[in-house]
Amino acid sequence: MSRSASFSPDSPPGTALASSRREWLREWLIAPSLATAARATSLAAWGGLLGAGAEVQAAANPGPGKSVAAPRVLAAGPADVMADYQRFLGRRDPLQIQDFGGSHARRDVAEVVLLHQALNLGGWQQALDFRDMPSGERLLREIGSGSVICSATSYWKDDIAGAEDRVSLSLPLVANGEFEAGLYTVASNQRALAAKTLADVQQLSVLSNRNWVVDWRTLDRLGVADRQHVTNWELMPKMVAAGRADFLLAPFQATADLSLEVAGVRLIPIPGLKIGMQGTRHFLISAKHSQGPELKSRLDAGLQALSQHGQIRRAYVQSGFFNVKVQQWRRL
Repeated sequence: MSRSASFSPDSPPGTALASSRREWLREWLIAPSLATAARATSLAAWGGLLGAGAEVQAAANPGPGKSVAAPRVLAAGPADVMADYQRFLGRRDPLQIQDFGGSHARRDVAEVVLLHQALNLGGWQQALDFRDMPSGERLLREIGSGSVICSATSYWKDDIAGAEDRVSLSLPLVANGEFEAGLYTVASNQRALAAKTLADVQQLSVLSNRNWVVDWRTLDRLGVADRQHVTNWELMPKMVAAGRADFLLAPFQATADLSLEVAGVRLIPIPGLKIGMQGTRHFLISAKHSQGPELKSRLDAGLQALSQHGQIRRAYVQSGFFNVKVQQWRRL
């Protein structure tokens, strides 16, 4: 299934309008304190020109006498993430997002927004369509074949082991050691919620995917022997709720109680415990796609600008991924 891209430059490369969007974002990053009434007025006008869906139609149907936009290229992300991204975005332009919290906010959703902003800052001009992917393995195959130009969210560097000739990495969004995950279970599992030490956790059962190399290796390193391999993420919470396992690993959330809801199942973290994941995370870029090298160059330039001005960290903090509520929790 494909979704219409919300990253869609509605003006041909080099036009004043495309440039003004990029300059507005750059100005906001450099001087966020200048959010004055005049800025708000300018933003409202910009938003009206670039309303949700209008730019997609403009790129696809330029009208009589106008140049035809370059063909769209495909990016891809997990189906559940792209659905939440659309809910989070609503009618907003992703380049206008300053607050990464709120309903449907989470790390993956924030990264889709960051992809838009980085490509815009880097000067990428071509429209992207986002395709839903049922699994990370499928996404890696599509990127490796050149059918898809890039991922919409970040992946571990270790995820592309053996595919380095087909898949390249953006600059890192998450540095080594920055990724912390919660041990999520259901409220009725009192045995899991009572865990206080690593020895307690080692007596529990966990769901993961052996193709998630870093997750599987981390659980092995911690000595959690009862690991069940499940390929479908949305199935995992249902299995935990059914009592087929005690917990799963997930990033912390921006919700008041750190809870996570997936496919109608509400999960909460085992209080006081967190797991540190080793490795760096990156957007994946196709080395086989004809425009892959250019996209990588543009994306890296934009990510560097976002990082320098604190936008990536801001996104992770506001989405709950870098979570102040768990700073004092024991890191296993």
